[in-house]
Amino acid sequence: MKNTFLLLTVLILSTFTTTGQQAHCGFDEHLEKMLSADPSGMQVILEHNERTVELKRARLAGEAERGGGPRIIPTVFHVIHQGGNENISHEQIEDQMRILNEDFRRLNEDAANTRPEFLGVAVDANVEFRLAKLDPQGNCTDGVVRVFSPLTNNASDDNGVKGLSYWDRSKYFNVWVVKTINNDGEPGTILGYAQFPGFGNAATDGVVVRADYIGDIGTGANNGSKGRTLTHEAGHWLGLFHTFQGGCSGGFFGEPIDDTPPQAEATQSNCPQNANTCSNDNPDLPDMVENYMDYSNGACQNTYTQGQKDAMDAVLGGSRSQIHSVNNLNATGVLLAETPCAPKAQFFAETRIVCAGEPITFTDNSYNGTVTAYDWSLPGATPSMSSSANPTVTYSAPGVYSVTQNVSNAQGSDSETFTDYITVIPSTAEVTSYFSFEGFEETDEDYIIISDDLGNTWTESNTAFTDSRSIVLNNFSGNPLGSVDEFQLPSVDLTQMSDPAIHFRVSYKQRSGQSDRLRVFVSDDCGESWNLRFNKSGVSLATVSGTQGSPFTPSSASDWELIEVNLNAYVNEEHLLVKFQGTSDEGNNIYIDDIQISGPLGVADGEQNFAFNVSPNPLLTNGTVNLEVKESNNYLVSVLDVAGREIAELHQGSLASGVHRFDVSRQMFSSAGVYLIQVQADGLRTIKKLIVQ
Repeated sequence: MKNTFLLLTVLILSTFTTTGQQAHCGFDEHLEKMLSADPSGMQVILEHNERTVELKRARLAGEAERGGGPRIIPTVFHVIHQGGNENISHEQIEDQMRILNEDFRRLNEDAANTRPEFLGVAVDANVEFRLAKLDPQGNCTDGVVRVFSPLTNNASDDNGVKGLSYWDRSKYFNVWVVKTINNDGEPGTILGYAQFPGFGNAATDGVVVRADYIGDIGTGANNGSKGRTLTHEAGHWLGLFHTFQGGCSGGFFGEPIDDTPPQAEATQSNCPQNANTCSNDNPDLPDMVENYMDYSNGACQNTYTQGQKDAMDAVLGGSRSQIHSVNNLNATGVLLAETPCAPKAQFFAETRIVCAGEPITFTDNSYNGTVTAYDWSLPGATPSMSSSANPTVTYSAPGVYSVTQNVSNAQGSDSETFTDYITVIPSTAEVTSYFSFEGFEETDEDYIIISDDLGNTWTESNTAFTDSRSIVLNNFSGNPLGSVDEFQLPSVDLTQMSDPAIHFRVSYKQRSGQSDRLRVFVSDDCGESWNLRFNKSGVSLATVSGTQGSPFTPSSASDWELIEVNLNAYVNEEHLLVKFQGTSDEGNNIYIDDIQISGPLGVADGEQNFAFNVSPNPLLTNGTVNLEVKESNNYLVSVLDVAGREIAELHQGSLASGVHRFDVSRQMFSSAGVYLIQVQADGLRTIKKLIVQ
């Protein structure tokens, strides 16, 4: 039996119609992936088809149909957002519910546009959707959950977006609203996709739709869909295939439904009412472009058919029978009168790193009930408390701060606290001249990690070009597609430099052609805006040719490339911020080492014939510079202050190959602070930071 299913699955998958349309449904790709992973799902589809045929037989035989009102489907919208336009209003969701119910009950105004040849099969599907009024715990809800997460970008089952918020599929119709949907490298833009009923992971059952295709108002206005993307996807969720599935023969997909004419391919234009891509039907009818399960423009669509209703009835009497049961309607509250709910606290800040003294605004994103009172706790800020919905505050001292929001109304209250949420950096430059961050040997006090919390982020590594440390972004495993992680350097004063530039070493090898990306940005306005200065991905980023199907680790100096990023445009900038940004393509690891911001003598392009370290660091009394020389040459070893001025010369002259040690005394330094140890030879220079206590 298993082999039979495998063979049938291969045959069925081969009939899926692929389309190069700019915008389309991702149901076919999703179903194909599910069947490839679990061929036994084909049995579910076969049984679904058999039930559909039996319902059709009973209907034609005049046997009693189900009486009573429409099947009511409790519905919940999970809005996944980052505070942008994808965080759609409740009014837009209500508009979508209106469209959904008008379409399924054939109460839509444009039902009058159904062509005469199809009026005999156009029907009311006898299905109604209602926003849930009780959540899985029995608490009051308005049927909408809002979650702040970067998973709204390139959303998919694989990236875990559904795991952010999920309600039991046997009780609720889950609709996830996202910014964009991952197209798995296929052409075109995916507007939504659904999980076929009866099989697959219970925790992924439902529909995913782009936020700008929800409803016909707000961000959903003027896109041509008229809110019918969800009508289409809900049809899939209730057991319908595309009208063009299987082409002119219809094949497996056309067997249970014979009142939608065969169609060779998806409708490629808005509403071609004269299109007739198949002539093997009798009578020979045109393509049913008004059917919700085609790809025609939303303004063209206006009906389901009796055969499609049979298929939906088969699902609602089978795998989805519990969801519209009286017990479940009571459990989800959809039969209750409208009742206001207590609010759920939620807020965000557009930026979480700010300079001391610069204003920062917190945006209220509470939901579920109308807020009548706000109470913010903002330790370290001015003001430190606020009753505003969207308070603007300033922080005068550098540090890391927590924020708490309390919201309430007559029905109740809620609170949300983010610990260590805001990082405040000095408003004056932390580094006044040549900046050297050789290999992350110190601590992360020297840089700020900005993680999207989706998986891996930048971490220190024992693999390095110089000495023992670098920083690496592990994209090989545990970092989903599209994940973006950053690290930001201390602010730098460039005014004392001529021809300033960022120098760093990078090491990267592609994995099977994936194109991880590395960017470098700078900001001259305390991070309010960022300017792109370096941008490479894939082959252009790779420092080692070819591809590697295992985690990449640099094994020799030749695996590293020295990069120079010109900063002449910012030569008069007294407070420049620099950040490195890595984007995962689920490819391979990116390593960075030897970061320097300096004038033209900072680092020369070439492999150095020396390496050194300073021990101990920080320096309390006396220390040693340990210099390993690979080739005999003339060397200059000196101590500089942070402005680049020499305060001590430790050695100038010839050195033979081998290890040389030079003493550093605390008495060389007039005060505690940050100093630089510089080694030069053959026009190459390395600077390392020394902390004197």
